[in-house]
Amino acid sequence: MNKIKLLGAFFLILMAFTFTSCENEPVDAALNLNDFGTCATPTSLLASPFNNNTVTLSWIPGNEETSWTIEYGIVGFVLGSGTSVTTSNTTIIITGLNSNNSYDFYVKAKCSATSSSNWVGPVNVAAVQSNPNCANPGGLTATRDAGSNTNVNLLWIAGNTETQWEIQFGTSGFSLGSGTIVSSSNTTATITGVSASSSYDFYVRAKCSATESSGWIGPVVVAAVGGGGPTATVPGTYTLTAFNTTPATDLNGDGTSSVNQMNEVNCFNNSLLVINANNTYLANSRGVDLSLTGGYECYTDPDDVGTWSLSGNQLTLTSSDITNPPQVFIVSGSTLSTTFTNGSVLTNQGGVVVELTADITFVYTKQ
Repeated sequence: MNKIKLLGAFFLILMAFTFTSCENEPVDAALNLNDFGTCATPTSLLASPFNNNTVTLSWIPGNEETSWTIEYGIVGFVLGSGTSVTTSNTTIIITGLNSNNSYDFYVKAKCSATSSSNWVGPVNVAAVQSNPNCANPGGLTATRDAGSNTNVNLLWIAGNTETQWEIQFGTSGFSLGSGTIVSSSNTTATITGVSASSSYDFYVRAKCSATESSGWIGPVVVAAVGGGGPTATVPGTYTLTAFNTTPATDLNGDGTSSVNQMNEVNCFNNSLLVINANNTYLANSRGVDLSLTGGYECYTDPDDVGTWSLSGNQLTLTSSDITNPPQVFIVSGSTLSTTFTNGSVLTNQGGVVVELTADITFVYTKQ
C-alpha cells in the first residue's frame, strides 16, 4: 500500500511532502519542499567587515536554487528602495560602498520570473571606526529574559581574539553616541532595568585598547511588551483556525473538496502558536499520513521553538533550527496570517492522489 505523508509540522507551517512506497514502485524524490512555496528561503546569511570599500556576503541555499537577489542600503532602508544585484553563486563581493556608512543586507532565492523566496536579513556591516584592525564582532542577538521583561540577554561572536566589548543601547531610533554604554569582558551580557513598554535598539563593538575600537554592529531590536500598539498585544496563545487552499482540495478523499483543510482532517485541530513576551515562541508540530486507499492517521513531532521580532504589522519568527527559514506573519487585530503563493498541496481525484499548485494561507486566532 502506498502512503503519502503530509508533514504539517511547524516551523510555522513549514510543511514538507515525502513519499513512501512498496519496493517495486518509484518514489518522486524531487517532491521534498522546505515550505509550502516552490522557492525555498536561504539561511545563514553572513557579511564580512569592510575590506576597503567592499563587503563579502555568503549564505546557504534553502534547497536546489541557483539564483539569488541581494538588496542593500544604508542601515534602516526600506526593502524595495535599496540597490539590488543578482548572482548564481552563494558568495558575492559587494563593491563601491562607503566604509564611513553602515549598511543592511538582505538576500532571497529567485526561482523563476514570478517565484521568489522570503527575504532573509538584515545583516548589518558597521562603518569603519577608529581602527579597522580591531575586528567587528558578529552574530549579535538580544532577547528579553524569560524571568523578567525588564532584563535583556545579549550574545555575540568575537571577530578575532578580542576580549573586551562595549554595548550601546537606547529606545528604538536613538542616535549612536547618545545611548547608554555598558562594558563586558565576555561575549554575553545582561542589560537590566529596561522598560517593558518600550522598544530598544542594541549595538556592540570590540574594544581593543583605550584608543582602538571596531565598528558598532547593530541595531538588533527588542520589541516592547506593553504600552499599546501591535507590539504590546502580540504576546499570547494562538490557535490555528484556518488552513486554506486556493483552489479547494479533497485531502481526505471523500469526494468533496474544501477550502479550509481543517474541514477535511482533524489532525491540525488545537494546533497552537505561543508568542511569549520575552521574544521567544513555541509552535506545535503535527501531521497526517494519507493512504491512497482512503483514510488517514494523525501524528505529532517535537515542538518548534525560536525567537520573534515585530516590524510594523509584520511578525517574523526565527526558528532555533537553522535549517528552517524565518517565517513572516501579518498581525491584524487578534489574528496572525501568512500566505504561500504557488505552493504545493495534495488532493484525491477519483482515488488517485495528485499534487496541485495552490496558494495556501494559515490563520491563527488569539485565545
